[in-house]
Amino acid sequence: MIQKPRGTEDLIDLKVREYFALEMIIRNIVDSFNYNEIKTPIFESLELFKRGVGEETDIVSKEMYTFLDRKNRELTLRPEGTAPTVRAILENKMYINENLPLKLFYFGSMFRYERPQAGRNRQFNQFGVEVFGPKTSEIDCEIICLSSTILNTIGIDEYTIHLNYLVNGEQRITYIKDLKEYLKPKTLCDDCKKRVESNPLRVLDCKIDSKQFVDVIDMKDYLSQEDKKYFNQLVENLKNIGINAKIDKMLVRGLDYYTGFVYEIKDKNGSTLLGGGRYDELVNQLGNVDLPAAGFGIGIERLLIALAEEEIFISTPISLDAYIIGLSEKAKQFSNILLLMLRKSGLKVDFDYMNRSMKSAFKQSEKLNSKNIIIIGDNELKENVVVIKNQITKEEKKVAFDKIVDAIMGE
Repeated sequence: MIQKPRGTEDLIDLKVREYFALEMIIRNIVDSFNYNEIKTPIFESLELFKRGVGEETDIVSKEMYTFLDRKNRELTLRPEGTAPTVRAILENKMYINENLPLKLFYFGSMFRYERPQAGRNRQFNQFGVEVFGPKTSEIDCEIICLSSTILNTIGIDEYTIHLNYLVNGEQRITYIKDLKEYLKPKTLCDDCKKRVESNPLRVLDCKIDSKQFVDVIDMKDYLSQEDKKYFNQLVENLKNIGINAKIDKMLVRGLDYYTGFVYEIKDKNGSTLLGGGRYDELVNQLGNVDLPAAGFGIGIERLLIALAEEEIFISTPISLDAYIIGLSEKAKQFSNILLLMLRKSGLKVDFDYMNRSMKSAFKQSEKLNSKNIIIIGDNELKENVVVIKNQITKEEKKVAFDKIVDAIMGE
């Protein structure tokens, strides 16, 4: 038997209902924040992610699904959503001043070749938000507020917001020099031994070595006065709307394009639910357009796992307005007309296509949580009626053909 590739998942029954219920809740929230949807291709040029995400990141160096097309062009299944969004706004010239601030969101499948584990598949689904235009602590505050609103709305209310500000400019050079000195006596994993020279900030994000860095030198001590003022204003804005963030000096995120504030929201067990921050140089880096930007991403599977752990179910249980049982060939033929009539009236109905016994058909209607059972046989056809049994009141009555919709909708 052919099986699904490792690190992928079939969404079936309750899982798929929960997935789409979550998507609809998020869509309603971002609409209230006045964000518009963008959809980008599932595959892009390899160069986009090399330049956008960073060649030294694990994503680019180890985890991407890259292939050659028939003209030997290097293409990659997208591993994240920010770089494709930036490419799209540059290519379509969406950055003109009258469009700003440009507030976008997306849903889509992403692909990373890594060891599969709970909430981390090789194909996963992500929701993301990107805002282009203003570099203000107010828009940063809105982004964090939006992400926390999503969690609160779906019922996840035990979480911690971790916040940091990445040092930039000349101060970054000084910080990295001091960080390398700090890391010299540490016993590092093989990956981090390479990162110390190529991308030392990434060492702080290592899942293996991070416990050694609790006394790491603090980036905040290296920030310029302007950056300190900006960061303090962001923290103050968050407090003003009732959001208290934990300042986390080890938080750097795993992507090279972040340049200012970064944040993650972690659940009560310390697992990351979502993360993001500011990437003010990425648009310029990819298209020579000076356009500050910030955003965040949420792994849908991780949210669904968090909901399941809390025994929170957000989808509507399966239910029917009516389930039709035909007792003869003529009755079954007539049922097609009846199904069409009821569905055109906006009712959710189904039919016993499997020719079950009466007892089994009733069990099937219960499984489908049908409010009514409609029974029709040759005798009913002669009388131009059907028998409707209300599964809630257990009342059973005969109803004329032209009164069936009213009878069902009146329940």
